[in-house]
Amino acid sequence: MEVRFQKKFPHAIPPKVSQPGDVAADLFSAEAVLVPAGGRKLVSTGIILELPDGFRASIRSRSGLSLKHGIEVGAGLIDQSFRHEIGVLLYNHGEEDYRVEIGDRVAQICVERFELPSFVEVEKVEETPRATGWGSSGK
Repeated sequence: MEVRFQKKFPHAIPPKVSQPGDVAADLFSAEAVLVPAGGRKLVSTGIILELPDGFRASIRSRSGLSLKHGIEVGAGLIDQSFRHEIGVLLYNHGEEDYRVEIGDRVAQICVERFELPSFVEVEKVEETPRATGWGSSGK
């Protein structure tokens, strides 16, 4: 499968799969920004995608940034019809400001096939032995 992309800036770095078998590609920052401790910042990638019909993309956190710096990705679902620059919303849960430089890997992008369901109203949904889901597994 090919995903077409456009660079918004000449220095933008295309998404890159690091290792064979990886399920996501790295996304790179196209700007230098400071994500304040306890704050959030929208980071430019300089990349515009053209997703094929029947596909969506999701932006995910990088495990190393989460573990070492408390940096997590927020709201990152990209519809097939979206044709604007990808921005990565970074939340800093750490105690120190985090500096992002141009070319830093800031997130991962997964391109996935999807099927939109039809939602059907019923009088009562079928019950299962499962509880509410909020701590129902005992952990």
